[in-house]
Amino acid sequence: MAIVILGAIAIALGLQLVATRSDAGPRVAPVAKPAKTSSMVMQTTGRGRLEEHPPGVVDGVRFEGRFVIWGMSSAGGQVFGDDASLFDEDCVEQYGRGPQCAHLVAVRSGSILHGFVTGNGADLKGESVGRTTAASRYRIFYDAHPDGSRDYEERAGWLRGELVATYTSDEFFSIDAAGGVFDTRVDYSIISSTPFELNGVKVDFARLAPHMTELDHGHNPQPDPQPEPVPYDESWFANKGPGEFASYFPVGGAVLAAD
Repeated sequence: MAIVILGAIAIALGLQLVATRSDAGPRVAPVAKPAKTSSMVMQTTGRGRLEEHPPGVVDGVRFEGRFVIWGMSSAGGQVFGDDASLFDEDCVEQYGRGPQCAHLVAVRSGSILHGFVTGNGADLKGESVGRTTAASRYRIFYDAHPDGSRDYEERAGWLRGELVATYTSDEFFSIDAAGGVFDTRVDYSIISSTPFELNGVKVDFARLAPHMTELDHGHNPQPDPQPEPVPYDESWFANKGPGEFASYFPVGGAVLAAD
């Protein structure tokens, strides 16, 4: 009987405390939690360039990918607002939609650590696989006012604007020689970032996506009618001296933020 009475008193006191707290002042609305980083996705498309090399011998070969970021979404919807374009509309009106008018572009630069062929048989052609070096980097640039001059053939246009994020880049690729296509997975970890604002939304990649994974698909390289020299004075290309990006290829996919 004493236990029942004590229980009733405890409940009554609990109710009184709740009532007292409710009457003490207005309720504070719960603070919305930010979306998990794993919900952010970027859509990219672009063109890669590859250094000249003997067939099947990819160790030390340098490469560069130039990408347009044309979509960014999270659990809350489009990062920069519903139906927000990542292209400058004034520029698009004059020059058309494409890399020339993109606000966000990315450049992935580096060299291949090593690769090998999975094996060829009499009736079976193997795949070429490989991975890149730790010196490889992925850089994101924000161009507030693209002027319509950026194109895949001029490297300087892809480095124009504000460098808003730099990531380490650890890539694994598989080339299907028979099918003429390749697939690649890239793991990214943030090194540095600078917040920027687009459409009234401020983004800091260090907070939004400190770690990302990219899944890409592309067509195998073909001779580039306008080869360009490798800028070997840059740290991610410094594994050897002068060279030439002699091949190019279309490539694109999705970059997913990961916990």
